[in-house]
Amino acid sequence: MSPAYILLLYVPAGIGAAMAYAMRKKSNSNMLGIILSFSGAYLLGVVILHLLPEVFMGGDAASNRNTAGFVLAGFFIQLILVQFTRGIEHGHLHLHEHFSKGYVSGVFIGLGIHALLEGLPLGGGNMPAEEVQPLYWGIFIHKLPETFALATVLFFSAKKSLWPLLLIILFASITPLGSVLGQFFTGSADPETRFHWMIAIVCGSLTHISTTIIFEASGKAHKLSVIKFLAIIGGFLFSLLSLIL
Repeated sequence: MSPAYILLLYVPAGIGAAMAYAMRKKSNSNMLGIILSFSGAYLLGVVILHLLPEVFMGGDAASNRNTAGFVLAGFFIQLILVQFTRGIEHGHLHLHEHFSKGYVSGVFIGLGIHALLEGLPLGGGNMPAEEVQPLYWGIFIHKLPETFALATVLFFSAKKSLWPLLLIILFASITPLGSVLGQFFTGSADPETRFHWMIAIVCGSLTHISTTIIFEASGKAHKLSVIKFLAIIGGFLFSLLSLIL
């Protein structure tokens, strides 16, 4: 993945932060739910159509079992991270808790680790770009609601905008940093195996996030609105389209 693509990840992060600042006096946003529905469906499509076939392709039974273990590890890592983030990457914004320093710190640390994991396979080492391109665009789309959620927490938790702004810039830099670390990890012996392990961990993490987003899009009544249903269908269609392009 070229540096230009990695730097481009600052764009959705900036848009998400700007949206949060503009809507900082509101407790929720219907637009956020629509974006999350689309990105959740797209991410799940990318995992199933692109990433899982890639990490299991060509391996023997023992190798595939190891890879499956890393997928499960990624799922449970995300399960642990949710205990810190309280699910704001899924669209859960508990504004009455945002003035707790412990809550804000937990959210930032949890999302920061998640963002670092996202960036690891984007480094890719010597791997072909087409192997990570669908994952990149999935992360690109999800970065907007993810940063929106974090920025909303920060803007509701601080009286001045400077401190939240610095933390948002730091957060936006974590995924690019993860791509640098990923390139380092895959630059040594057996880079392809290490690359597949990183992809497998991200698969597990994204499966947790995407399925939670889709299941919770229906709300407590377990009934999808038409616009959210269309957003989910659109996300799946875009993931299918990426097979052709």
